[in-house]
Amino acid sequence: MNNSYSPAVVFSRRRRYRQTSQQYRLPDWVWGVGLGIVAVGFIGGYFALTSLTGGGSGGCGKALPPLPGDAQVTAAGFQAEDAALGQVIDYLDRGDLDNAFASFYGDTHAFTHNIDPDIRAVDEEKAKELCESVIQVETDFDPPPPEQRSLSKMAASTGILREHLRDVAKILGFPRPGE
Repeated sequence: MNNSYSPAVVFSRRRRYRQTSQQYRLPDWVWGVGLGIVAVGFIGGYFALTSLTGGGSGGCGKALPPLPGDAQVTAAGFQAEDAALGQVIDYLDRGDLDNAFASFYGDTHAFTHNIDPDIRAVDEEKAKELCESVIQVETDFDPPPPEQRSLSKMAASTGILREHLRDVAKILGFPRPGE
């Protein structure tokens, strides 16, 4: 029994695998490509599904989530929100971002979210337009570095939101604020 194999060869996994298995083994690169294709398929499927259903974060296919706060769906409620958005625009025009932020995030922001179901019951397309305007203003108020922040762009998107709210008031049968 003069076996010239060293212990490293005798106990090698490679040798043991070859002795016990007669199956073909795919190279590692084939497994990597296959798993990559599966991952890309799942990611692509997710994006396709969310774009078709309008779901996902920021999607306006369904109502904005309700926020704590009062949403008086009355002529007086729309007048109050119109005045509040006017104040936000005024603060932005003066360069007072802190007060603009404080004026928007509160009852005004809650109102824009909480009236969404009432609008969707009457005019789905207008509700989507309002939703997109709300999301744009929220995005504008997200804190990018100060040198990248455009107060005039923020005031413009807040003005668009204000116009959408005025249109919504009229759609819901109330006098159009600001007239």
